[in-house]
Amino acid sequence: MIFRNLLINLSLIKNCINNRIGANDYSPRSANHSTRIQNDSPRSANHSTRFKNDSTRSDNYSPRSENNPFQISDQFQIGYLHLFSDGKNITRVDFADEELKEQRPCEILETAKKQLHEYFANTRQTFDLPLLPSGTAFQQNIWNILLQIEFGETKSYEWVSLQYGNKKAIRAVGQAVGKNPIAIIVPCHRVIGKNGALTGFAGGIPRKRFLLQLENWI
Repeated sequence: MIFRNLLINLSLIKNCINNRIGANDYSPRSANHSTRIQNDSPRSANHSTRFKNDSTRSDNYSPRSENNPFQISDQFQIGYLHLFSDGKNITRVDFADEELKEQRPCEILETAKKQLHEYFANTRQTFDLPLLPSGTAFQQNIWNILLQIEFGETKSYEWVSLQYGNKKAIRAVGQAVGKNPIAIIVPCHRVIGKNGALTGFAGGIPRKRFLLQLENWI
């Protein structure tokens, strides 16, 4: 009798274990869920083909407060440009009225300066430089779109919004275009009003007109 009760108890324990294992099984749908969350969307996936991402930077980026040890300036037909780098990438290009008091060159800055001189001499229409601008994910996406606008072309803010996938985001698009930290190389000067007007430009309308005349659009 004792042996029989022992067998019954062992059978019950086995069934209980099987039931608990079955309760812990998960379906393919739930297994894929976390993978979908981690995957980037197509819009953000395109980001890596344009810029090197650095999510540690803030939207209020300033090259003088950032750990960018390299900087140079030079005079071009449009005036002075200040170029900044982390040593491997171009992080910022600013319009300026005077040269930097302290020059700390590196190889990539010298390459960028050379390509900019070629651009102003009408011997270069595209740039071949590693870029690492600082901005939000939305701004990065907009700046990537700007890189699609070719030399001698102009596009409207509405076009940029449509490329982003949200026509109603036109105001936010305009703000992102205005905060482009890499002048000329990321060609925000090629974005104009829908009616063809030369709208606001961080470097000033005269500089925007000069760049578009250089590219034979005006």
